[in-house]
Amino acid sequence: MVVFAFSAVYLVPIFSFLFVFIFLKAIEKIVHKRSYHMELFWSCTLFALTMWSISVSITLR
Repeated sequence: MVVFAFSAVYLVPIFSFLFVFIFLKAIEKIVHKRSYHMELFWSCTLFALTMWSISVSITLR
């Protein structure tokens, strides 16, 4: 339980941020180098926040 709580608080935001970052970088390469800087920042941040809040709320049950 402690390992899950640790990963929910500290690792889930990092992994979810990296997931969206890599995904949008792949889309950027496919769409002929069109810039996605602000979309990249906000989508990574909001997805990481969403995954973090879900994982923390599950650990608080």
